[in-house]
Amino acid sequence: MRPVVVDDPKGHWQVTPNAEDYDRGRFSDVKGRVYRWLEGRAMSQAIQPLPRTDRVLDAACGTGRITAFLVKQGFAEVVASDISPAMMAVARRHLPHVPFHQADVTSLPFEDASFDTVTCIGLLMHLDENTRLKALRELARVSRRSLVIQYGCVGAFLRFATSLTGRAPGGVRHSVEEADLRRDLKRVGLQEQARFWALRPFSTSVILRLNK
Repeated sequence: MRPVVVDDPKGHWQVTPNAEDYDRGRFSDVKGRVYRWLEGRAMSQAIQPLPRTDRVLDAACGTGRITAFLVKQGFAEVVASDISPAMMAVARRHLPHVPFHQADVTSLPFEDASFDTVTCIGLLMHLDENTRLKALRELARVSRRSLVIQYGCVGAFLRFATSLTGRAPGGVRHSVEEADLRRDLKRVGLQEQARFWALRPFSTSVILRLNK
């Protein structure tokens, strides 16, 4: 499982060979496959109560991993967006019937409340606080009701592990602690309905189901 942190993520994932290699680099080894299964389990739990009549946006869709999952789950309409045409080109090959839109998650090209549910998986933990809040506000703006998002949240075990190893917890740019997460949601006016950890306390990955 290749680390997801690169020096220039916006530029790096715009390059076609890098986009083409993303899934293989992250999920082809045992660790990557186990993480993908754990993430999928958490996502299944998070979306379980959502009506399958929902129109869903998968923001920051990348190569379409979560987009494909949402389609398989039977939602009435799934739309996807990402900043990188190269990443979406990979996704389109597997999902030819899904509409894709090039867009930065902080400036989405959709009207207010265009979707019943908005998902954003694998992005927020790589954004600094100001950008993360802009993204959250934009995700909330285009959602009529629900958001399903992923944070990298650090607990006591991972703080201790970091003190021993010196490595950033979760291999992400901007993990948060519980107080930061709660402050983000309060600032944007979102209510947490449920949370599902990938592998607590060993992973920072947590999927939140939120309501406006």
